[in-house]
Amino acid sequence: MKILNSLPLLAAVASLCACAGMAPGPAQEASKLEIPVQWTGPVSANHRAVSGAWWQDFGDPVLNTLVTSALAANQDLKIVAARVEQARALVDGADAERRPRVDAVAGGQRGRDSSSSPKMERTTLGLRASWEVDMFGRGAQGVSAAKADAESVRRGLQAAQISLAADVATAYFELRSLEQRRALRREAIEVAQRQVEVSSRKYQAGMATSLDVERWRAELAQERANVALIDGQHQVRMRQLSLLLGSSQLPVLGTAILTAEVPGAPAIILPGELLERRPDVQRQARALDGALARAGVARRDVYPSLQIAWSGSRERLAEQGASVAPQLAVGYGVSLSMPILDGGRIRANIAVQDARAREAMAEYEKAMLGALVDVETSLSQWKASDVALEEWQRAELAAESASRNAARLYEAGATDVGALLDARRTHLQSRDALAQAVGGKWAAAVSLRRAFAGAL
Repeated sequence: MKILNSLPLLAAVASLCACAGMAPGPAQEASKLEIPVQWTGPVSANHRAVSGAWWQDFGDPVLNTLVTSALAANQDLKIVAARVEQARALVDGADAERRPRVDAVAGGQRGRDSSSSPKMERTTLGLRASWEVDMFGRGAQGVSAAKADAESVRRGLQAAQISLAADVATAYFELRSLEQRRALRREAIEVAQRQVEVSSRKYQAGMATSLDVERWRAELAQERANVALIDGQHQVRMRQLSLLLGSSQLPVLGTAILTAEVPGAPAIILPGELLERRPDVQRQARALDGALARAGVARRDVYPSLQIAWSGSRERLAEQGASVAPQLAVGYGVSLSMPILDGGRIRANIAVQDARAREAMAEYEKAMLGALVDVETSLSQWKASDVALEEWQRAELAAESASRNAARLYEAGATDVGALLDARRTHLQSRDALAQAVGGKWAAAVSLRRAFAGAL
């Protein structure tokens, strides 16, 4: 291989390197989203910060088992985990592109130049190395983009884990609430059946009209319909929970009572701290970093490319059948290429990458805004569920007192069985409403912890 005189070439490269800093970089406008200093929603007293395994704060061993199983077997998490592995491999690939490459080469030829020429044989065996010098940081920007993408996917996995744990907890507490409500509605069916029997006897005795009988029959049908709906909701929620657990089998929950003793609100951190903590926000932040790095790569396509090559081989050229010792051939060289006329391809790619960077910025701002709204919504939901629970507790106590008084009056003969059954039915309705309020409080507790949770 002919050795090139590379001094003029290297001088031109040095001149271009001196001008490298003058090229414009990708658009990096700062976010215009205004971050509030405090939350506008009601903030309760500080209890304890949201831990990684925040669901353990509820003190329910069944829930702990369910969440642990879901984190280990959920199919969506497996998909995201595979994406994390892909992203890490892409980082290794981007880094490998910056390193020298060595290939083994071997070849053989047989033929003649013309009919009068003798047949010749040529064999080659050796090594070939090449390395593109990263003069303008194009390769480094590519590695930065790959690393940002990998970190974005990793943060996405953390966000998916938090969301999965919250979905499992929400489904679990809803199932417990449905079980309590189903038991209460079955009691209400028994009361309605008694009401139908009492009104029928009164009608036969001429003490009531057929309207009273039909009204209680309608009430009985409504109670049976309520139980059927609750049973359907329970089955659907069980199937949804099994999907979250990554299993085709329905989970075994056992029996438990959902009490009104809900853990208090976690420690409320400031909005700025929250945005640094939330994996979904940080995922978009890293995605923005990757988009800006790729925009930088696109801009560096206008710069020249410097490549150093080396080859070493043993070659044998002889007439066919002749015995000739192979010769050692070693060569190296430097090549420089620079786009001059490409039809606007580089400019178009720069425009595409700049637009993607602006898209990533919008996604980042959207994630921040979504996180802020999520917290405000969770705080409002927590406060509303707290007020509703207190009111329904008062209503249930009043209905229970009325039911006891009706029972005493019935035993004393001061009222009939119909009044007693009416009081019991009203008490059951208030208990059902209280069970829903308790379930809403547990759901609000899960939502609040989901909003403030960081990486697991």
